[in-house]
Amino acid sequence: MTEALMNLIPAHQFSIEELTNAYNRTRTDYLIPMPMNPGRLQEYITLYDVDLQASQVAIVDDTIVGLGMLGVRKGMGWITRLGVLPEGRRKMVGSAILQALLDGATAKKLSDVWLEVIFGNHPAHELFRKFGFKETRELIVARRPPQTMRNLSAIRDVSKVRYLQHDEVIELHCKRQERMNWLNDAESMRNVRLLANNPFLEESEPFPQHEATRLSGMSVEFLDGSLGWISYQVTTLQLKRISIEVNRGNPQRVTEGILELLHRLHSSQDAVIENIPDDERWTGFKNAGYFEVFRRIEMVHRAA
Repeated sequence: MTEALMNLIPAHQFSIEELTNAYNRTRTDYLIPMPMNPGRLQEYITLYDVDLQASQVAIVDDTIVGLGMLGVRKGMGWITRLGVLPEGRRKMVGSAILQALLDGATAKKLSDVWLEVIFGNHPAHELFRKFGFKETRELIVARRPPQTMRNLSAIRDVSKVRYLQHDEVIELHCKRQERMNWLNDAESMRNVRLLANNPFLEESEPFPQHEATRLSGMSVEFLDGSLGWISYQVTTLQLKRISIEVNRGNPQRVTEGILELLHRLHSSQDAVIENIPDDERWTGFKNAGYFEVFRRIEMVHRAA
């Protein structure tokens, strides 16, 4: 019997509900499942500039067997949500989708294409290496349960705190010298404002709209001249999109002090950080009560 042919179709030809269902099925036995609903997938597409016309869905006999998405911004690309349903595995579906995404990036003249693979996902890691992706660094995903640390020593040298509004936070992000990961790039932060237009946001979402569509922040100065700032998004149950920059002083101590201030203000919220580098600031996060959930390996494919 002849094996059915696979076709690749641009993702914009499918509904958000169809894409969500297919994505969740690719993750049923995944190392870190991370399921989504249509509202969350639309939020993801908006925040990270996913181009659905350049993204791909693999079809066999009118059935989705895999998908992959391509984010596009400022001459760079980002491959994400690449997954194959159980019935499509070991049939080169993942390779076909990845090649199509890279071909799309080439057609758009994107110089670099980035992605992350979960540490320990050896088959995916090897696939990306096969296609010419090179490792750049490890990135940490971590959480902090609701609690007040009561670590007075971390904040006793604070001399000045200035609270920041959304536009001030975006301006600071745009001035950063550090190369940020796609999730924490200034464009991702700027796109938070666009979430108010999400037509799939469900009434059951655990936070009001006005809390979901802006960033807050603090600029903190210490008696010894150390200086840093933090930005974050507040929801009823969670603090997310947390990002810290240390302008002067010891990165560990400044990070810990800023986080102690943050969690005194928001002691009832769970907190999550995504894709932060394993540097001195991470030690400050750990001292402030954060624990590592898993790691991702950042990789890049550079145009020839």
